[in-house]
Amino acid sequence: MERFIRNSFRSTCRVASTYSSTGCLVRSNRPEFLLSHDNKLFHNSSKNHGSAKNLARDTRMAGRRRFFKTVDVLATSPPWETVQYSTDSQELIDNPISAGVDGSNSATNISLEKPTMSSMQKFLSPSISSLTTQWYGVTLDGRLLKTPMGTTLSVPSLPLALAIASEWDDQGMYIKPAQMPLMTLVCTTLDQLTIPSVRERTIEDLLRYLRNDTTCYWADATEDRVLHRKQQKHWQDLHNWIDCEIRGLGMKPAIAMGAGEGLVMSRMRASKQFAGLPHSEEMIDNARTFLNGCDSWKLATMQTVTMEAKSFLVGMAIVRGVEGWIDSTRETRHKGKPNPFSHDTKKAVLASRVEEEFQIDNWGLVEGGHDYDRLNCSIQIHAATSLIQSIAFPTASSP
Repeated sequence: MERFIRNSFRSTCRVASTYSSTGCLVRSNRPEFLLSHDNKLFHNSSKNHGSAKNLARDTRMAGRRRFFKTVDVLATSPPWETVQYSTDSQELIDNPISAGVDGSNSATNISLEKPTMSSMQKFLSPSISSLTTQWYGVTLDGRLLKTPMGTTLSVPSLPLALAIASEWDDQGMYIKPAQMPLMTLVCTTLDQLTIPSVRERTIEDLLRYLRNDTTCYWADATEDRVLHRKQQKHWQDLHNWIDCEIRGLGMKPAIAMGAGEGLVMSRMRASKQFAGLPHSEEMIDNARTFLNGCDSWKLATMQTVTMEAKSFLVGMAIVRGVEGWIDSTRETRHKGKPNPFSHDTKKAVLASRVEEEFQIDNWGLVEGGHDYDRLNCSIQIHAATSLIQSIAFPTASSP
């Protein structure tokens, strides 16, 4: 799939070389991926429902020795369906990647509430894929992986399942969850963003990012001409696209020029009960409508990109860019300003780091600090983009 297969899933292509749609075998240079379309698995194998702490035992993976030899991909049923195992060998294995679910206080805003079957079906059904959805799981030595909350880990995309399998297969002597960004995103999507209360809180958090969007605070050209020019290069097309009614928010956001104007415009006062830029109420309502219409996969992408870029607008452009990609394949291209990040996630990464890169150019790079920040930003945004692209194109065929 154009750049999606070449860049985002380069490691996946290294693991899975061929896939037979008529047979069931995916050949690889290390393990064999066995896809059985007849195997149907439990939604949840957790036997402890009495307390939240029992839902995820203290089996943290970080620093643990590699305990598996082979990694497989298996065709499964959706996570909200409960079906009997077809063989006795298909057990489930605990995999608490997300922080906080081991009963500790290692993370904030982690809900130990278990999503219901109806909420999972409502929020996990892909809204951007036009094909009949087949779900896939990942197994380690024949045992299907679970999420930290005990739900069977299954995804509606073969490329995404292969990418997660590749992350597991690339683990060395010790398990390093930080090197599995797609695994972490999928666990968050299945365990957290299928809970209505968590979704509502996430939407409110994202709207706060919109009111303080990084791309809306510009340097005054009379104070810093070089930085202003860089911001204009990376952000102007984004703001022009946001003004588009079809894919954007229908109007341009409020912009603060210079530090002084930014402080004055974002200050809370009697006529403005929230801190942040005075975007129009219609724009905020349009953004809320967009977020409420997102399935859990889109919302996970929005959350990851927005928090990494400190920009709601960059996150929305990533999500809408994939939708526009689908429209172009259906020959229903809309007239309007082009999405600046469609087919090019690297531009989104650069737009997220305009001011940081400007400071590095001026004052130099601190090894072990700036380089790690730059790498982490690229990994997180590319992983989130790969997630939503794989859901949109579950068969990995090029549009």
